[in-house]
Amino acid sequence: MGPRFAMVKRLMSFALTTGLSTVVGLVAVPIIIAGAGPELWGIQAAVQTAATLFGVFVAFGWGTTGAAEIAGLTPDRRPQEYLNSLVSRAYLLVLVYPVMVVVMGALNPQHLVLVAVGSAAFLMPFVGASWYFIGEARPARLFWLDGFPQTLGIAVSVGVMLLSRDLVAVLATQLIFNACAVVASARHIIRTSAKGLHVDLGVREAFRRLRHQRHAVATSATAGLYVSMPLLILNAVTPSTLSLYAMGDKLFRFGLTAFAPILQLIQGWLPEGGPENLRHRIIQAARLTPVIALAGGAAIALLGPWAASFLSAHRIDFGLSLSVPFGIAFSAVAITQVIGLACLVQLHATRALARSTLVGALCGLPLIVVGAVTTGSVGVAWALAVSELAVLVYQYGAMARRLRDRLSQLQAAPPR
Repeated sequence: MGPRFAMVKRLMSFALTTGLSTVVGLVAVPIIIAGAGPELWGIQAAVQTAATLFGVFVAFGWGTTGAAEIAGLTPDRRPQEYLNSLVSRAYLLVLVYPVMVVVMGALNPQHLVLVAVGSAAFLMPFVGASWYFIGEARPARLFWLDGFPQTLGIAVSVGVMLLSRDLVAVLATQLIFNACAVVASARHIIRTSAKGLHVDLGVREAFRRLRHQRHAVATSATAGLYVSMPLLILNAVTPSTLSLYAMGDKLFRFGLTAFAPILQLIQGWLPEGGPENLRHRIIQAARLTPVIALAGGAAIALLGPWAASFLSAHRIDFGLSLSVPFGIAFSAVAITQVIGLACLVQLHATRALARSTLVGALCGLPLIVVGAVTTGSVGVAWALAVSELAVLVYQYGAMARRLRDRLSQLQAAPPR
């Protein structure tokens, strides 16, 4: 009863962070759409989604496999690993930010200030420490130091929208609070370290550390490419459908945010039982996750039109033709997050994880382009669903092979 109660308590703690941010986000969407209009909100959504792609090159893999790696380190070694990554990611932020502004500015030349401020606001969390707090299984720190400041920023920005009806001011407010979250997290980790930390600001050393992250960043970059590309392609080809797809994308991401506590719990739970229990725990996670994922996908598919109507104050016509593929995509992504970011990482199969996202990109990108040109947002949504299912099939196959190899090694090992 003790261990189970501890797991439930930890899950609820993780859920507090994501639950609060989800509720505040749900409240913010209709207010921002009403104040800025569907067109500007669609552009903001495109910038926010593009940040998930450009942010990959800021987080550079730590956001993907960092939690599992931190969980595998002794507590005294964790702060130094975080500090090293912070220096490297700070340099990357300086390099990536202007590139994102140029790309998104070229797609939206009449809204350059919105693009510049929004890019900074949405890239800032990729320098944060959420993955670190997840890895050390400290949900309270995740909430107070990372999640709460960002959520408070969204809440305050809603007030700014009501007072100013200026989307740039809204994003500037979120930027300030996102930066505060980064500073607060870094300050706490450094101050509470059990031993002295070495700060190396050398550019060469900062970029040398990135070689260790090559498989992780390849995974997140490829995944970010085909997840972000639909909105970017629609922004360029059929901007009139941008807000329609953006609403489906928003529901999809709200669903993943709600699922995040389960992923975070599993990432810390798998290695806690020791190597001798890892195989058993991976099998348990692989069996239980699809049940939760399918239930969430069904909710998005069936309730999506009603939710979209509510969030947009009936200004965006979102029907089952879009909610069904987004529901399928959610189910697939929820499962692959656990299989890939938790199970395959613990099996030291980051190369297979990277290959799975490549499979999704090779399958999805051509379909996304064809869908955007032929049937617009509906075709793009189905292309996303098909690509995520391809990733799911590949990852299950890779995990099964790794588990068989692990079992063979255990059986072949001589008794002690």
